Amino acid sequence: MQMYLGEEGKKYYWRVVDVSNITDVETLENKFDLTEEMSEYVLDSNERARVDYDGKNLFVVIHVPAFTQNDGHYETRSIKFFVNADSIFMFVTYDTNYIVPQIERLIDVEEASSPMMMLFLSLFVISDSFLPILDKLNEERLHLNRRLRTNTNNQGIWDLSDLEVGLIYLGAATRQNVVAIRQMRITSAIKKCSAAEKEQLEDAYIEAKQAGEMADMASSIVEQMSGMYNNLINIRLNETMRIMTVWSLLMTIPTIISGFFGMNVDLPLTTMKGGWILITLITAVLLWIMWKFIWKKLW
Repeated sequence: MQMYLGEEGKKYYWRVVDVSNITDVETLENKFDLTEEMSEYVLDSNERARVDYDGKNLFVVIHVPAFTQNDGHYETRSIKFFVNADSIFMFVTYDTNYIVPQIERLIDVEEASSPMMMLFLSLFVISDSFLPILDKLNEERLHLNRRLRTNTNNQGIWDLSDLEVGLIYLGAATRQNVVAIRQMRITSAIKKCSAAEKEQLEDAYIEAKQAGEMADMASSIVEQMSGMYNNLINIRLNETMRIMTVWSLLMTIPTIISGFFGMNVDLPLTTMKGGWILITLITAVLLWIMWKFIWKKLW
């Protein structure tokens, strides 16, 4: 737990709690004075981004990119904040604990004069944490696009799929964050905030909107790329099947003729000297006629 000097010399506490090893609601209730409902929210890893205010305590759930990738793509995890007049609790896990040093670096520069200011600075850092990952994914998209233009193979398509899945996670998380911060702006708790605190909340909201817009744009581009390369693969497959169909049709002519003359009965040209040459010429003429007919119909 860290102690900070707030407005008018009042002290407040900021405590970061790693709930990775906490499995029971009772521990959270006893240690941090949480209600049973809030304790269940803290332990729920799939909790959506939202805000609850009971007139005294503010409970915030916000999403942040996970520290580790899963199956080759990025995912997001939730961070919970519990804020009252003299303290702010931040509940993290192994995959979200990396954000704490980034918050500490910002509050070393900015003045965190109250628990609410600390919350808004944290929200700004969390929203900002999406931007480097989105920039990295955009670079990966450009590299992957160049690679697929050169050679559209299965591995490239799988990589594109992983990129698309990661952007779906990030896009959904940033949209939920924007909704949560927008919801926070209209709660009665914000009416009690100072002008500086409201300004910091507005900065966090703008940063969250920027992250959401970047994620949506990147996701739309990757979706368009995926559709384009899927169409290209289908076109190539159709072209291959068309060529195979043409060859199959052409090969039926020599097969029929050779099968016909393979019968163990008296047939024309079988006793003629050099008859096989004439048969070969007839087969070639029929093949040419068939080819011209198919070319006219398919091309």
